[in-house]
Amino acid sequence: MNTLGYIVGIALISVAIYYGINAWKSREREAYKNKIRRGLETLDEIKEHAKEFNQKSIVKVTDNIYMAIGYALANSIMIIGPDGIIIVDVTESYDSAKEIFAEFRKITNKPVTDIIYTHNHADHTYGAKAFVEDENNRPNIWAHRSILKALALNFNGPNVAHYVRAMRQFGVFLPELSAGIGFKLNIGKEGMTTGFLYPNKFIDGEELDISLAGIPIKILHIPGETDDQIGVWVPKQKAFLCADDLYKAFPNLYAIRGTKSRELMQWVNSLDKMIELEPEKLVPSHTRPVIGREEIMKLLIEYRDAIQYVHDQSVRLINYGYHPDEIGNIVQLPKQLLANPFLKEFYGTVKWSAKSVFIDYEGWFSGDPVDLDPLTRSEKAERMVKLIGTEKIVKSAKDALNSGDFQWALELSAYVLRADPGHRDAKDIKIESLTALGSRQTSVNGRNYYLTSALEEATDLKFKASKETKEALVREFPIDYVISAFSVLFKPEDCSDKNETLYIELDEPPSHHFIQFRNGVAIVKNKAPKQWDIKLKTSETVWKDVILQNRNTLAAIATGEILIEGGTLALNSFMGCFDKDITFVA
Repeated sequence: MNTLGYIVGIALISVAIYYGINAWKSREREAYKNKIRRGLETLDEIKEHAKEFNQKSIVKVTDNIYMAIGYALANSIMIIGPDGIIIVDVTESYDSAKEIFAEFRKITNKPVTDIIYTHNHADHTYGAKAFVEDENNRPNIWAHRSILKALALNFNGPNVAHYVRAMRQFGVFLPELSAGIGFKLNIGKEGMTTGFLYPNKFIDGEELDISLAGIPIKILHIPGETDDQIGVWVPKQKAFLCADDLYKAFPNLYAIRGTKSRELMQWVNSLDKMIELEPEKLVPSHTRPVIGREEIMKLLIEYRDAIQYVHDQSVRLINYGYHPDEIGNIVQLPKQLLANPFLKEFYGTVKWSAKSVFIDYEGWFSGDPVDLDPLTRSEKAERMVKLIGTEKIVKSAKDALNSGDFQWALELSAYVLRADPGHRDAKDIKIESLTALGSRQTSVNGRNYYLTSALEEATDLKFKASKETKEALVREFPIDYVISAFSVLFKPEDCSDKNETLYIELDEPPSHHFIQFRNGVAIVKNKAPKQWDIKLKTSETVWKDVILQNRNTLAAIATGEILIEGGTLALNSFMGCFDKDITFVA
């Protein structure tokens, strides 16, 4: 098995090409045909489903509501009012949003008065600047106030891990096929630009009746995929813009890219709000609009009931004492819900969702005492290799691979590679197992994750946000968010004994902050300290330049752009306690 074969197989998403590598082995030829057949069946399903959104188009929902679909992962929606236009969601890319806006401009020349972020996710917020025609007269940016907590996590949460996993989930480095709920994620690769704008208008509470651009609307808090999610009700047209609470795929009740637990019953309650409205037009931020009260009501009810079913049956099995892995395998939708095309597992899956219910209620401990303090994966691998022997494990992995038991082949090869990362045969088996598993997934998220992981194993592919993306975010976000991130960049292994405070005084605009080392943690407060050891005074722009490594600290001190009290050497020693590669990724 050669690596080039793997790369070609993954790059073309062609199971047939991949398995053709070994097709000359006559005794295995029929088995390979079966593997190819199963892989291509799911591929055909995915291709058919992708027709939902893989063609760029502007869809007229009503005389004043238009949807742009097929330009990016998410849709952008235009509502035309007497005094201007409202843009609901702006995609993840400045370039995609600019192309959409050019099409919207063929419909109306009215000014953009307001932009609404239905929630914080990048595919709904990062293209906003494309809709700004006059920097001195920006439209208002609306969001639910709880978006502030979500946006803060872009800086002081596990953002790097989430970024890497998102690149896998969305298959950014795989050929364009489908993202399950949209065309593709247009960030991650070189050349992709973003244009996030920080919101300046907030919805508090559960709903807000307001007139924007001269048109009466109701903004509803509909938490589901995120806690900050909002929907837009246009009563005159009986149209509801439902954000990500519904799309033409089983909902992503758990995201394998990494996210906080999503509360299923909260999602159910949000769908109940929509059902009470009895909309005649349903306009999702992913996939195409649905028209007709009767069809929409049936869809909303079945989508809602599917989520409650997964929740209730998972809780029931938790009470029986089942392990989360067992719950994931047991819970399956009833046949009347399986028949709904909007519940086909092209995005989320019932299995992932059921296991996430366990985690939501029970936490990481399964209840089995074996899991209270288990061996680490590396410890377990070393002991398995010592107990069984490398060659026996590799042989068993090959046998499993040839018999179509791909998960077992993957697990066995992973044992060997943890103990011996350079083992060529084990690496080959792992790559082929990942490719085989990926080729059989209906969920595009799962397919992309497996195939991208195989690509990483076979090549030197690494994921890192572009400098332009990081810089754009740091420039746009408030300085409080940026400085708060230093708490999770602190290296206690080097500086746990330090007990010092750095006072940061900024102007243009004026603000005060401090970072204090104490007991192996870095405490960040956005106010002036009572006592300090080192004081740094500069402008917000210069400090952001330093953080982005666009400006040399010593040079800025020499030119007087940064003033230091307490000594330059002391400042250098203090800043040496943080990870050198200061990374901000949303």
